[in-house]
Amino acid sequence: MIEILLRFSLFGLSLAGYAYLFVRVCHFPKHISWIAACCLPILVLSFVAYGPKGWLTRGAWVLFGLGLLLCVWRFWQERHQVRWGLQEPIMLWFYGYFTLFVLTLLHSHLTHYDNFSHWATIVKFLYTQGQLPTAADAIISFTSYPLGSSLFVTYTAIIVGYHENVLLIGQLILIFCSLYSFFAIIRDPKRKLAFALIFTSMAVFNYFNIAIRMNNLLVDFILPVLTLAGIAGLFALKGKVLPSIGFFLLIGASLDLVKNSAVFFLLILGGYLLVCLWQASVRWRQRLGMMIVGLAAIGLSVLPAILWNLHVKANFPKSKHEVSVTAYKQIFGEKDSQILQQITDVFVKTITDVATISTQGILLIQVILLGSWLFVRFIMKKRNPFLKELLLIDGIIGGYYLGIYAMFLFSMPTDEALSLAGFDRYASSIVILALGLMTFFMVRGIDHLYHEQAIDRRNYRSFASLTTKKIYQYSTLILLFFATLLILSENNGMRYTNREYAASIPAQVSAVTGDHFDLNQKKYLVVSTNKEAVDSYLVGYVGKYYLFSPNVDGRENFLLSDAEFRTLLKQYDEVVVLEEHYTFNAMTKKLTGKTFAPGVYSVAEVLGR
Repeated sequence: MIEILLRFSLFGLSLAGYAYLFVRVCHFPKHISWIAACCLPILVLSFVAYGPKGWLTRGAWVLFGLGLLLCVWRFWQERHQVRWGLQEPIMLWFYGYFTLFVLTLLHSHLTHYDNFSHWATIVKFLYTQGQLPTAADAIISFTSYPLGSSLFVTYTAIIVGYHENVLLIGQLILIFCSLYSFFAIIRDPKRKLAFALIFTSMAVFNYFNIAIRMNNLLVDFILPVLTLAGIAGLFALKGKVLPSIGFFLLIGASLDLVKNSAVFFLLILGGYLLVCLWQASVRWRQRLGMMIVGLAAIGLSVLPAILWNLHVKANFPKSKHEVSVTAYKQIFGEKDSQILQQITDVFVKTITDVATISTQGILLIQVILLGSWLFVRFIMKKRNPFLKELLLIDGIIGGYYLGIYAMFLFSMPTDEALSLAGFDRYASSIVILALGLMTFFMVRGIDHLYHEQAIDRRNYRSFASLTTKKIYQYSTLILLFFATLLILSENNGMRYTNREYAASIPAQVSAVTGDHFDLNQKKYLVVSTNKEAVDSYLVGYVGKYYLFSPNVDGRENFLLSDAEFRTLLKQYDEVVVLEEHYTFNAMTKKLTGKTFAPGVYSVAEVLGR
C-alpha cells in the first residue's frame, strides 16, 4: 500500500509538471490546467498505440519522465517564491472530498458487470500487450468501443502498477481534474457562495450517477464532466483565441475518444467554442475568419476518433455496436411495427415516470431555474437570463433523449431495446451535464445580482443590507452542510459495496484462479452454482478477465448422462470449480470416485485419466 501511494505521488508530480507547462506556456488558468494535463497523455498514447508492440508502454514512461522534468523546472522557477497557506481555504472541502474517495477506493475491487465485459479487460490488454487489439485478440468483445479514458487508466497502471484499486483511482483522478475545472467560472473567489454552489452540484451528481458510480471504470460519468470542464475552460479563456483553440483540441479530441455517443457532447462543446470565437471579434470579416478557424478546430478534434474507426474497420470484419449505416439498417430491419410501438410506449412511460431518477433530475432543474427567474424578476425586480438558460438546457435534454430513442430503435437488439437496457446510465449522463450547466448559470447569475459589482471594491461590508448579508452567509453554510452529507452518504455506499465484495462472483473467481497476465488460448469451464450469473454470462466474462483467456464458459447445469458429461469436459483444457457443486461432484464421483473442492483442475484430472 505504501509503495502504491509513493508511486501515485510521483504520478501526481508528473501531472503537475504538465499542468505548470500549460499555465506558463499556454496561459491556461490553473483550474483548467490539470484536466489539460490529463488529456495530453490520452491523445499522445492514442497515436503511439498504432505503432509496434510495446510502443504504448514506452510512450507512457517517456511521458511520465518528461512530466517529472517539467515539475523540477517548476520548482526551480518558483524557488524564491515562498507560499504559506491556501489561497482559497474553502477548497479544503474539495481536497477532502477527493482524499475521502481515494482512501475508500484503495480498498475497493472491480465489481460491475461491464468492467469485465469490456472496460477493465481492455485496460488489462493494453497494459500487457502494449498495442491496440486486432482480429486475433478475441478476448476483446466490444471491438468498436473507443479507448479514451482507458488510455489514461492504462497510463496510470503502467506508472503506478496494475492493481484493481489503482485502476479505480486512476479514473478518479481524471474525473476530479474535470471537476476542478468548474472553479474556473467563478468571477470573484472572495465570494464563498459560488464555491458552495459548485460543491453542492458535485455532491448531487452522485445521486444521479447511482447507476454508474465512481467505483468502476464505466465512462458514462466521464462524458458530462469532461464536457463541463471544456465549457468552463472556454469560458475562462474568453477573448484568448489561440489558448481557447488549444484547450478545445485537448478536451474535444479526448472527449470524442471516450465513447461513440460522445459526438453529441462534442457538438455542444464545439458550438460553445464557435460562440466564444464569434464574441472575440467585432467585425464581420473577422468573425467569418473566426468561424472558419473554429470549424477547422472541430474537424481536427475528431481526427483521433476517425483513426480509431479506420483501425476497427481494417481489423474487425464484424464488430459489436459498430457505428455504420449497414449495421443500423440490419438491426432496425429486425423490428416490425408492433415492436417499434412497444419500444416507443416503454420509452415514453419511463421518461414520464417521476420514479425515474433522470426524470427527477430534469424536474429539479425546472424548479430551480424557473423559481430563480420568478424570484429575481418579480421579487427583486431585476431582469435575468435564467428563463432563457432553462430553455437552452431543455433543448439539449430533448435532443439527447431523441438520440437515446433512436439508439434503441436502430442500434440495439430487440430484447435489449424492449427493456431499455442501460437507459439509467445513458440518461444520467445528460442530467449531470444539465445540472452542471445550471450550476454555471446560477454561479454567474448570482454574482451579477450582488449589490457591489466592482470586484476590487468588494469586502465584508459590500452588501445591500445586514439581512442580505445574513442570507448570503446562511445559504453558504447550508449548502456546504448539505453537500457534505451527500458526499458522506455516497462514500458509505461505496464502503458497503466493499464489505459485500467477498460474496460476489468476481471475489469467488479471483480467489480460486488468481489474476493472470499472460494472454493465453486455454479453454476453461467454470463450474458455478449461481444460475443467474451463469445465464447472464457474468461468470464467463469474469473468468475471461482473471484467467486472461477468450475461451472461458460458465456452467451451472450438470444433469447429464455419463457420455454427455465426458463429451462436455473434453472440449476444455481446465475446469475451475468456484464452490462445492452438488451435481458436478455427483457426476465425478459416479465416474471416477472423486469429488472436487474449489480450485483449478486439468480435465484429465477430473476425468481420472
